[in-house]
Amino acid sequence: MFGSKTPLFLPPMKIIVNNITFQNGSSQIDSYIDNVFQLLVKRFPEHHFCFLVLKNHHSLHSFNAPNTSVITINEINSFNLWRNIKLPLLLRKLKADVVVQSNGICCFNTGIPQVLLISDCLWLHKPTFIPTKVRLYYRLFMAKSMKKAKGIIAFSQNVKDDLSKAYPIAANKINIVYPAANCNSQPISIEKKREIKDGYADGREYFLFTEGNNPIKNVVAVLKAFSLFKKWQKSNMKLVITGLITPQKNDVLDKLSSYKYKDDVVILSSLNEQQTSNIIAAAYCCILPSRYDGFATAILNSLQSGVPVIASNIEGMKEAGWDACIYTVPDDVDDIANQMKLLYRDEQQRNLLIAKGLEQAGRFSWENSSALIWDSILKIISK
Repeated sequence: MFGSKTPLFLPPMKIIVNNITFQNGSSQIDSYIDNVFQLLVKRFPEHHFCFLVLKNHHSLHSFNAPNTSVITINEINSFNLWRNIKLPLLLRKLKADVVVQSNGICCFNTGIPQVLLISDCLWLHKPTFIPTKVRLYYRLFMAKSMKKAKGIIAFSQNVKDDLSKAYPIAANKINIVYPAANCNSQPISIEKKREIKDGYADGREYFLFTEGNNPIKNVVAVLKAFSLFKKWQKSNMKLVITGLITPQKNDVLDKLSSYKYKDDVVILSSLNEQQTSNIIAAAYCCILPSRYDGFATAILNSLQSGVPVIASNIEGMKEAGWDACIYTVPDDVDDIANQMKLLYRDEQQRNLLIAKGLEQAGRFSWENSSALIWDSILKIISK
């Protein structure tokens, strides 16, 4: 897969991966960088890969091969000052040949070629879900970044279409490089499922929501649909909620004490990667009624684990799940609950979705994504 477009005599390069953003902690971006560059680091030992991370953001510190280095930045008081003054000086000192920017914004005071990674276009579709300062930053600098970037990696056709429409000048620079499922996402044995259910759900089957309390991911709809399901079915099923739980005003999870089925809701906020993968693989069904998603990697994690998915009928989810998911309107609570009920009653349909899901998840691979990223870097260097 690698090598067909690689020049025979490519001099050693220094590739900088800048994962310092104004929205640190994006699990999708972190996973993408980890999986893609772990493969590239091993495949191309003659090139040096340098990762820039914040002190308290440790997700990329696993890069410890001889041809890698990690530079930790202690603190950033002004993101603009960092990106356009301090970063150019650091890039010059490092003698960078190319820079991969992890949040779609260029450094404007350097001539070093830059590749932008863009996972979604939330600032175009749902700007009110973004902090005001971040929203303003996109408004001021995104068009300029689209013009300056030498290459742009969109995580899906959906994202590419949005970018091309909003920034026509960038259309010819955009390549689609899909994410894939987490490497730990795999089906598990019946015995292991029983162990997970005993440990986290009192031995019961459970529906799963993996997106924490991010309002855009719509945990409110999941809780309302679960209430209807419990009312209709009189079932002992539980609802497990995992993912990043952040303090926020009027958080629905803070009000669970008055929720009728509170004893059947389990919130797990401090899990490692393997625990998360096991909880996904033991679920009866994963429910993902997101109001927006550039590309729903969470769907692939569930499908690759042999777990059916009820998802929103939005482009970023349908592009990931294709015909292997059940789709609903994000805020149509009755429809979501009905799909939960139908899946609960129809084991044959559930098994069919599991088979389709495994096939769909297999269409995406980090090996292919790494090869496409490398081709994009080579294309830029050759210019």
